[in-house]
Amino acid sequence: MTRMTVLASRAPFLLPIAGALIVGLLFLRKVPESGGEGIPEYIIKVNRGTGNLSPLVTLLKYPATLITLGLYGSGGLVGPLARIGAGAGSFLAEKILSPFKIATRSDIRTAAICGMSGTISALFHAPLGGAFFAAEILKRDRMKYTDLFPAILSGSAAYAISLYILRQQPIISITAPGILVSATLVIWFLISAIFCGAIGMLFIISFEKIAKLLRRLHGSQPLTALVGSIVPCALWLLKLDWSLGISSTLRTTILTNDISHMAVPAFLQSNLVALFAAVIIIKIIATSFTIGSGMSAGFTGPLIIIGLSSGALIASLVGFEPGSPEYYALLACGLPAALGAALNIPIAAIIISIKIFGVSYTLPALVSGILAFLIYKAKTIYTLYLRPETGATDDL
Repeated sequence: MTRMTVLASRAPFLLPIAGALIVGLLFLRKVPESGGEGIPEYIIKVNRGTGNLSPLVTLLKYPATLITLGLYGSGGLVGPLARIGAGAGSFLAEKILSPFKIATRSDIRTAAICGMSGTISALFHAPLGGAFFAAEILKRDRMKYTDLFPAILSGSAAYAISLYILRQQPIISITAPGILVSATLVIWFLISAIFCGAIGMLFIISFEKIAKLLRRLHGSQPLTALVGSIVPCALWLLKLDWSLGISSTLRTTILTNDISHMAVPAFLQSNLVALFAAVIIIKIIATSFTIGSGMSAGFTGPLIIIGLSSGALIASLVGFEPGSPEYYALLACGLPAALGAALNIPIAAIIISIKIFGVSYTLPALVSGILAFLIYKAKTIYTLYLRPETGATDDL
């Protein structure tokens, strides 16, 4: 039995500290860029016109993310894997094709975009969603067709390989009942868009404040990561470990409304409004501490959970029966509203939401995704990374 196995069996609440220590010492202290989400580096390098992404960071990003999330830091897989995909595309064009005069400097940039598009398309089985994600995130409302079209081709190829050759399932899949939209329901779409988009903004504000607080620590890594791991440890001790890692159990609970396999306090089991509100707050705080301390994890997965929880909270307040078409409609509002507003990728968020819930949920996804983006587009979760005081330029 390994030491990690002994730790997991005797004191599992210490696993986040172990993860912070390992990642901080082995990766963050020597290559700080191997932490965080990775997408800010993609935005900066691609917007500068080069697309040259560090091969070393690409290589280290994978184990750093596995350790962070495997040892119960809070975050998602999509962002880090997207950075790895972009880095792989950049490496292929720059180091392998460019020396043979097959790829030009602009081709390296395009290869990075295609790598990210292919990764996200394969994860969600949504080639258009992955393509728009890779292109939209670069320039907010100034997306370029020259970025989008190669991304669509790459995303389509990656989706085909994932589905027909690798036989992989999408990371989120659900069978939701068909829905007939009424005028009253459309009003709730509008309310959900405003509320869920605001929750996305709350995530941004919380993350920025916590990240800035952690950056004030005078010690280097792994000290910052260790301080950031205190919150996941506390959540484990409070028997809220379902909020840690990628929270796949939590995501399933929201989609199916089956909380039998989750250890939640008794007063939350009988009060869905309080449960979903608690999920939102806990996930925001846990993810902010994990990524804000420099650990390697993504924003997309937590934002999907937060968006779904926000939609479920409104559905519970209104009195929509869990599992009903109306309940799923507000979930289909919450996801694109939170994801599109916080990341400024409304079209990608809409397409991914439709892929998850089905085409009959196109209207709630469209209404909420577009409205939330129009209201909250002035700010993005990546603003902190791209401000001049962080050493980067505001390329958005």
